[in-house]
Amino acid sequence: MVRRLLLTGLVALTLLSGCARGRPVPLAIGVRTANDHAPFYLARQLGYYQDLGLQAEVQIIQSNTEIVEAARRGDLQMGAIPVSSAIAAIAHGAPLVIVAMTGRGSDGLLVRADSGVTDLAGLRGHTIGTVRGSILDVLLRESLEHAGLDPERDVTLLYFGQLGDMIAALKTRQIDAASNTEPFMTQAERAGWGRTLHRYTSDWPDHPCCVVFCRRDLAEQEPGVVEKVLRAHVRAVEYANSHRAETAQAIAEAMPGFEPALVEASLARERMSIDYHLSAGEIARMAAEMHRLGLIERLPTADELVDTQFLARVAP
Repeated sequence: MVRRLLLTGLVALTLLSGCARGRPVPLAIGVRTANDHAPFYLARQLGYYQDLGLQAEVQIIQSNTEIVEAARRGDLQMGAIPVSSAIAAIAHGAPLVIVAMTGRGSDGLLVRADSGVTDLAGLRGHTIGTVRGSILDVLLRESLEHAGLDPERDVTLLYFGQLGDMIAALKTRQIDAASNTEPFMTQAERAGWGRTLHRYTSDWPDHPCCVVFCRRDLAEQEPGVVEKVLRAHVRAVEYANSHRAETAQAIAEAMPGFEPALVEASLARERMSIDYHLSAGEIARMAAEMHRLGLIERLPTADELVDTQFLARVAP
């Protein structure tokens, strides 16, 4: 523990001294394997961080929980996770703040192609797979309610830890529907066994999916570093949206098992969007919904959740 604290202190000291002396700034950024995390893969590959004097290490980490815990310890200074994970972490005292968006609208409900269910109301009495407390869970519950179903009484929710496990359970008829995301949904459709029953954008257009966060001490002590990372992020988002084939290739390299052509199809605008724009209101709305559904006990204030000043200074 003492060694970890010393290392964390050295990282912070290096950040300060590196900026002061004009040397590249070392920075650890934690991300997942996901379509809308592509801007981080691209910024690293295309040298955007280096162009801005940042020595950024983009780490692909296996779970949102691991990213949050690493950021809480100070092993990561920035990262990208689903908005629900960021809200829950902040509600539980993690010293983080949301500073940008990275993806929107990639989620929906998947059923088997031979399913007789034609709308959400037809899921009454069925078993639906989801990830407890995730964005997939929040939006699923909202959509079921809009269709007149009580998520706790009218359907059975079965919780999974991995998206791939949920897909396997749906394919083998262990569940009747899966709250999932891209590129898994496009993959199931192209394979012929899956069908998208409902996209959550029907209920919340361009809903927030994954966000960019930073540690509060970095935001307070080195705002210029946060701005540089977001400048690279904005540039990478714009590249991703104008170079779909190259972006799909970068995602496929990070997500073995997904062909670039399939990933490129999953990036179609009607399926999702890679986006950096951030609204404090939409994050507050998501937090309020999580609180209403009992997924967080404490509702953080808007100032605890979001700081838009950095993005405002670098976005076009």
